[in-house]
Amino acid sequence: MRTAPPPPSPDLKKKSNQPLTMRLSTALLSVASAIVFAVSSSEAVNNPVVAGYLLLNPTNGPAKLKALADNAANIPVNRIFLAFARPGMVYVPGSNTLERVGLAYGTSGDYGFADLKTQVAKLKAGGVEVFLSMGGWNYGCFPYVYTYYSVGGYGTSTPNYYKIQENGGSLASCTEANMWCYTCEPKSEGTVLADFDIFPEPTNSSVWQAAMTYVKAGAKGDAPVFHPEMVPGTQWKDPKNQQTNLVPGDGYYAKVNRDPYQDLVYLGKDLGLTGVDIDYEEMWHADYYKNGPAAGPWTNHQTTYKYAAIMQDVRLSIQAIAPDMLLATAASAAGGLSTNWWGGNLKNIWYNMNKWYPDLYSFVATTGGVNVMTYDLSNNQQYYECPDANTCSLSAQVNYYMKSYADNNMLAHVGYEIGTPAYPDYNHDAAHQLPLIQSELSAILAVQGAKGGFFWELYKGIGKQPNNVEVSSVAQQICKAALGANTPRCAGSIPQPGGGSTSTASPTVTVTVSPTVSPTTTPSTTTTTSGGGQCTLPAWSASTAYSGGAKVSYNGRQYTAQWWTQGNVPSSGSPWVDDGACSGTGPTQTATPGSCSGTSAWSSATAYSGGAKVTYGGFLYTAQWWTQGETPGSAAVWSKGAACSGTLRRRLYF
Repeated sequence: MRTAPPPPSPDLKKKSNQPLTMRLSTALLSVASAIVFAVSSSEAVNNPVVAGYLLLNPTNGPAKLKALADNAANIPVNRIFLAFARPGMVYVPGSNTLERVGLAYGTSGDYGFADLKTQVAKLKAGGVEVFLSMGGWNYGCFPYVYTYYSVGGYGTSTPNYYKIQENGGSLASCTEANMWCYTCEPKSEGTVLADFDIFPEPTNSSVWQAAMTYVKAGAKGDAPVFHPEMVPGTQWKDPKNQQTNLVPGDGYYAKVNRDPYQDLVYLGKDLGLTGVDIDYEEMWHADYYKNGPAAGPWTNHQTTYKYAAIMQDVRLSIQAIAPDMLLATAASAAGGLSTNWWGGNLKNIWYNMNKWYPDLYSFVATTGGVNVMTYDLSNNQQYYECPDANTCSLSAQVNYYMKSYADNNMLAHVGYEIGTPAYPDYNHDAAHQLPLIQSELSAILAVQGAKGGFFWELYKGIGKQPNNVEVSSVAQQICKAALGANTPRCAGSIPQPGGGSTSTASPTVTVTVSPTVSPTTTPSTTTTTSGGGQCTLPAWSASTAYSGGAKVSYNGRQYTAQWWTQGNVPSSGSPWVDDGACSGTGPTQTATPGSCSGTSAWSSATAYSGGAKVTYGGFLYTAQWWTQGETPGSAAVWSKGAACSGTLRRRLYF
């Protein structure tokens, strides 16, 4: 799922320690696949899925998940995807820790494993399936390659090239110092290389070797070429322009001889999950390894092969470790099309996978499902972003893309995005955004509703367009269309974390809530809070519900709510915006004490042993082994943890 702007779309004209059980023969796997297909195909038809993604973070992710789990029987979804695990994750079965998973659920101890397992059990007891998703936008974006070969690889007249111009001036000016001109994430996010990752090729794994053999045997396009030389956390020299850059991600899996895709299944089993999900969005890979004439069109077969090998690795692992586990995947809107590819996206990938590896596609589609990201679409015909001149509205485009999957006998689920779309950038091209308003939602449900669907994201607000449909309403409408209008859970809402908790308001301020949930204060009430001057705004209360635009004071500072909220501490960031100290000074630019409190700042002159913790650039880092002089965020020795300030943890989350 995207939590940042997608790539340009010129398209539409445009030695292993694996257990013995992993070494199953191809024949046995084929029989196992057939059995799973026969059983789960019926389940897929008779049990429509209404799913929501939950983006976790250490600030309020656990509270959100607990709220959902406590109300599991009454929420209008029957599946939740937990996002996101790193593609280079490591989990040793039975270790019961999320330390090297990259899930951002906890920052110490078992990193939230025990709590997460408890909430998963509660959700399942309430009739909600739980999946763990690997990948996503940041965990699939290689900033250097994406900038040079995707955004900047097709000339200057592409939808996102303005980012290069605004942040560097020209493509040649894009370096790590300016995060390769901030194409993966905007400058305002404060990201460093450690925030990104790629899907690795764990060549020391016998399971990965078996997956590559499977892919090569079924290839019907260009000859498959894999790239084990591109290892996360190591230097990679681009043979096309001789530039050397650090590959994003952590190569620890290679050092300890683990297969991340197998470890995802081990983790899912130990957590008691229903399934696992692969959210593969490596547009950079398709653009870098494309084949064809200089002027196009091209083929992106190498990306189909890599993706198919990943999915086969997970399938083999499931069949050997947890045969009842389901496998899902996110898919590109244009992924089911068979027409020419002009670069810039993942068009054709799922079409080719189904054509060349039909048993693999069917295994995914009929167990966990193929979830098509039919959102972040645009009607900007300057870049040929409508499939044709008469297919430009959101509903028309969504139904067009879903029809391409259906026409090719590819079972798939439709996707919706809550609130302001990530693409096009609202601040750059709001006129061509296609948000989910009620008329468009109704038009999509009229065609796709009975089949179920999924949405991004469970706690995303309506955003900057007032007519966007809020998340509970979207979930309820999908639920009723798929499960039936009289299904009890379809009348439920998405619960807010912290509801009913003890108020922390100052005793000198009285907060009342009108029928429209707009907080007001009693006349001429003033309070002085610690850390600031006098505040005339009402003090924030954990038990009060606030609508978008509501203003409060908290610890001597003033805050404005961006959308409806209850129980979210203002100093932890979104949905609250810091309006400055009550004395009238502007927003602070320093990290607030949190998980970094008492931790020393990194120094290039200090030698650090493995396990040492430092702060750098507003984030907490842990040394993986002895190091000196290696900058956090740019060296694999440092494992990035939580942000010191909650505001840095957001990911385009309006």
